[in-house]
Amino acid sequence: MKKIIILLFVCLGFVKAKAQTFHSYADTANYLIHEIENKKSLYVGQPLSVLLDSLKIQPADVINAGGQQKTTFGKTIIIYFNYERDFSKKHSIILDFDTVPDYAQLFPVFFPAAGGGGSLNDIIPVYKTLIVKDVVVKDYTSDEPKNPDVHY
Repeated sequence: MKKIIILLFVCLGFVKAKAQTFHSYADTANYLIHEIENKKSLYVGQPLSVLLDSLKIQPADVINAGGQQKTTFGKTIIIYFNYERDFSKKHSIILDFDTVPDYAQLFPVFFPAAGGGGSLNDIIPVYKTLIVKDVVVKDYTSDEPKNPDVHY
């Protein structure tokens, strides 16, 4: 009987932990909307390092979103703040730049080996001094509701 009661409490503990994960999803979405998107005038026209230094959450990954054409490669990047496989749960910001290093220098940073992607630690230093043209937060309107208790 003791084992059943202990097992029941352990299972209830996991259910509560899952609810906490959902709560943090809304917190991160609200943070990105209110502190990045709504205050993007603080970052546009500034080096990317200004935005990175102001973040209260750590980026998890970065990808090229500017296409594979040599003229547009690397001019848009997406910075992710989690590794969720489901895109609707990924937290991200999209950054545009007017000028970036040329394709021959940038491509090996994003793809250092055949089939391998570049790491956050390799890509971000290349962009830190580049001037941000625009910053947009992923649209969360179709995702889970925002946490009304979080105010930034």
